Amino acid sequence: MPIDLEQRQQFERLGFTNLGPLFDAAECARIADEYDRLVSFDSQVLGNKEEGEFPYRAMLNYRSPALASFIQHPALLDVAREFLGDDIRFWWDQGINKAPGSGSLIDWHQDNGYTNGKTAPFLTFWLALDDSSIENGGLMVVPGSHHQGLLPHHYETVHAVIDEGALDTANAVPLDAQAGDVLLFSSYLAHRTVGNHTKSRQRRAWVLQYCRADQRNEETGEIYDNRPWVMKHGEILKETFCERVLNLRGDRP
Repeated sequence: MPIDLEQRQQFERLGFTNLGPLFDAAECARIADEYDRLVSFDSQVLGNKEEGEFPYRAMLNYRSPALASFIQHPALLDVAREFLGDDIRFWWDQGINKAPGSGSLIDWHQDNGYTNGKTAPFLTFWLALDDSSIENGGLMVVPGSHHQGLLPHHYETVHAVIDEGALDTANAVPLDAQAGDVLLFSSYLAHRTVGNHTKSRQRRAWVLQYCRADQRNEETGEIYDNRPWVMKHGEILKETFCERVLNLRGDRP
């Protein structure tokens, strides 16, 4: 179902909106089952041992046929089409589980801060697999920050972080979600996730991102043709394809 007028206006004004549940209970259960298999302390972790590590895994759709089928889900692509047009590529996905007691945060950044080369903003869909709030490692955002364009970033360990003084966070607000909600935000929206200081509430999120099919590296002029097509001429493709294979070891988002 396409985005409604109120949600679109909020997205354009603030840089984010809550789309509510886009998947039914059975679909969410299938996603959660595969997610738990792939995103665990046995796979990859972020954070640090002093404050508490948490599981992370990139490109889950490459690792699970069940999850791969969701990147072409009409509920996602109907919304993406509203902003990106009739020709769309899948940009990136990742799973982050702020496990109970993992106090490490992911500091202020824009998703474009991680891109290999400067590029136009893309769309981020943030599926909450658990209720998400500040208490258990939820999101904080700076409303309207997407209007500032790409801010300067630097790396702290593996995280791209907005340079000190480049962002005013005085008006930052929590962006809560209930399990099953899908948050939509611009990749230019400044956001961070705090630590999970609860004893029993995990905070699992699956992040899926889409871009225009002609998305270019503005520094080189090259199209990101290692991202798979998911919609062409307004039609959802039954099988994705890309001109170059994405190197998960060497290609940054």
